[in-house]
Amino acid sequence: MSHPIMVAAAKKLVHEEERRTTAREVAFRTWGARSVTAASKYARNVLGAEAVTLAWEALGVLGLDDLLQAVVPLDTVAGQHLELYYSGDSTGTERLALRRSCITCPTQYVDDVTSLEQFGRLLSQTAAWQSINPRNGGGPA
Repeated sequence: MSHPIMVAAAKKLVHEEERRTTAREVAFRTWGARSVTAASKYARNVLGAEAVTLAWEALGVLGLDDLLQAVVPLDTVAGQHLELYYSGDSTGTERLALRRSCITCPTQYVDDVTSLEQFGRLLSQTAAWQSINPRNGGGPA
């Protein structure tokens, strides 16, 4: 007959494994919503009230439950695709980045976005600038 401490250890192991499995399943089911919520909140902090109009989407499911990621496509102009990316983790590290990629070539640029003005500077380096530049009559339709 097994010693009682061995039985107790086996029961504890099984209980903790079941608890961790349940926690992972809950995190998996809520991961997308948590990613979108975190992206929306952080974008409002960085970009201001206009950021509420961004339609964030969770960016895939990652092995790390505490790494949240979301993306929002912004525009495609003259063969250049623009997207905002959000990433955040359980340590409180968050990042918002503008990804500029060429549709017909492998070229892409990723720049951190730290403020609305700085986001404007990044946009001024894109083909989209011609249609959004306020000096040329651009802006929301």
